[in-house]
Amino acid sequence: MAIISKRDKEFREEVLTTSKLIRLIIKVCFPLAIFQFITQLFNILDTLMASYIDATAVSTVAYMVQLQHIVSAIGGGLSVAGSIRIANFYGKGSYDDVKKEISSLFLLTAIISLFIILLIPFTPAILRLTGTPEGFTNSGSVYFMIVLVGIVINFFNSIYLAIEKSRGNTKVILKLNLLVMIVKLLLTAIFIYILKGGINYIALATLLSYLTLFFLGPIRLINGEDAFSFSLKAASLKWKAIGPMIKLSIPTMIEKMSFSFGKALVNNMSATYGETTVGAAGISNNMSGLLTGIQTGIQDGGTSLISQNNGAGLFKRVVKIFARLTTIEFIIGCIGNFLYLFLMWPISYIFASSKGGFNQEFQNLIILIFKYEILGCFLLSFCYASISLLLGLKQTKLVMIVNIFRVFVFRIPVIHYFTTYTNLNAEAVGYTMMISNSLTGIFAFLVAIYALIKVAKAKE
Repeated sequence: MAIISKRDKEFREEVLTTSKLIRLIIKVCFPLAIFQFITQLFNILDTLMASYIDATAVSTVAYMVQLQHIVSAIGGGLSVAGSIRIANFYGKGSYDDVKKEISSLFLLTAIISLFIILLIPFTPAILRLTGTPEGFTNSGSVYFMIVLVGIVINFFNSIYLAIEKSRGNTKVILKLNLLVMIVKLLLTAIFIYILKGGINYIALATLLSYLTLFFLGPIRLINGEDAFSFSLKAASLKWKAIGPMIKLSIPTMIEKMSFSFGKALVNNMSATYGETTVGAAGISNNMSGLLTGIQTGIQDGGTSLISQNNGAGLFKRVVKIFARLTTIEFIIGCIGNFLYLFLMWPISYIFASSKGGFNQEFQNLIILIFKYEILGCFLLSFCYASISLLLGLKQTKLVMIVNIFRVFVFRIPVIHYFTTYTNLNAEAVGYTMMISNSLTGIFAFLVAIYALIKVAKAKE
């Protein structure tokens, strides 16, 4: 019989009984918010280092990031599904099921990782099949090969972080990722500024930072006696064991893949205004990501809290947590927009500077896109709380619908209209992001209310 520590027992009791919900949300979610902020810094560092090389390099990295996200969606889907089910079993007090879920999840991930490793030699052909411009294929093939290895390592890291998130060890997640960020920062600085390396060295630095987390995190879970550990004896690839996990993860995988594929299509359409527009749009996305990353961290922690309470059958408590999450997310969105009024010029100045000097035209392009994109983050705030609720209630199909609408209804048709039927220039990309983000926030909130009504009726 699987056991849990005294600390895990106390945390479960707090999640299910405390009346101080705001305090609980801050305790669980804010370390994850900082973690997501750090993750966005990773993305910004990649783009910043690439911009030091040249404008073509930054556009290559910006383009490859979306393809990277498509592959990462596999591990992301599994880790999201695993996290939901682990938190649900934890809330129920079914500790044997927690151990079986974790063990089976790791085994399934290992098999998928092996398949991806076998695809690495075919990277140039895969890039061409996805419609990658030939210039990006030539300059980014080796970069993407290294990225694929990093993605495989990060599959296991994502699962480990999902496990720690489920048991409320968000401070552990924060500390580990602070260390990883320092490793990433030092290696990238050495490779780019001292060794004068190209974008391949950016990918290598990321890979080595992922390996650091791998040896500090996932490896520690092997053969432990605790319920939150991996055991080959507890692992199973039978459909009874992995079927519910796969069913729950497939909508998330489709959602993440389609979302990233859609963004890659938007990048292609943005190239109508020139290749540097793709880079400027990527930088704008990274800049807004410092805000939305924090909101994603709140979303991740909120999902765990809602899932545990849902597993314990505490529906009224789920509604209260959702209400407080919505308020917190909106306040963060408002504060972030206000701060960016003062910060967008100095931040964009950094990105527009390279070893060739400061590029005023490139900075103006970044600002032109960003000043419209960030306005959409007001209403997008409602999306993050809504996704927390939907995931916590195991409504991954509804999450998939929200994100498919976000890209294929609210984004691609809009930019297609701007590029085809108007005389707008690069600002069309900013308009598109503002419109799609605003409509997504409204739509996600309506879907969340629908899910609450549906679950409430089912419990009557």
